[in-house]
Amino acid sequence: MITIAIVDDDYKMLAKFSEILGRYYGTGNVIQQDYVNGLEFVNSLSEGLPNIVFMDIEMDVMNGREAIEKLREKDRNENTFVVFISSHTDKLAPFFSLHPFDFLVKPFSDKEVFAVLDKIKEHMKKDRKTITLIIDRKEVNIPVSDVKWVQSLAHRLEIKTCTSEEPLYCYEKLNTFYPKLEAASDDFLRIHASFAVNKRYITRFTQKEIYVNDQVFTISLKFRAEVIMKLHERL
Repeated sequence: MITIAIVDDDYKMLAKFSEILGRYYGTGNVIQQDYVNGLEFVNSLSEGLPNIVFMDIEMDVMNGREAIEKLREKDRNENTFVVFISSHTDKLAPFFSLHPFDFLVKPFSDKEVFAVLDKIKEHMKKDRKTITLIIDRKEVNIPVSDVKWVQSLAHRLEIKTCTSEEPLYCYEKLNTFYPKLEAASDDFLRIHASFAVNKRYITRFTQKEIYVNDQVFTISLKFRAEVIMKLHERL
């Protein structure tokens, strides 16, 4: 059964989500956890992490950003889907570093929430997909969602995952490997002839660069327009 946390200091909003989730999942198929501030939500994390969080940004006691920062300390592999809620579109961009799955801007419709839940459902399916690498002449399967970035180094690829400090290496070209990533997930961006990056791990970006924590990648002129467009679609 899926667990969804709703964090909002507006009781009408909590009731609205209860109705929406009931219509989407049906009776008895979802556990809804309601919290009226970020601190209540953070205190609940010791009992387990929810699958999905709809988090209001502006709240007293503890705001949405502070609450999700605490969540990410426990959820290092970012298995919880975070959807930020705000009535101010100009406040959303700085939250990109917390790797939200999506944003909802108040007032939003039931259909908008349904659309977000549909996308999460698809990603949950894709997160179970694996990709096969040939490493030291052996087949190694890794979850596609674990791949943070891929870099082409001459005749081999360096693959960085969220589960290991050391990168993986395999003898393949990015031009043949990238289509496999695309087929498994729509999270990947080809940003350069030598680089592909998973959008879920991007902490910030400019018109010319993408940051994955302290790692900086240059967006080549060839890919720049498409990459920036796709990144802004998330805001």
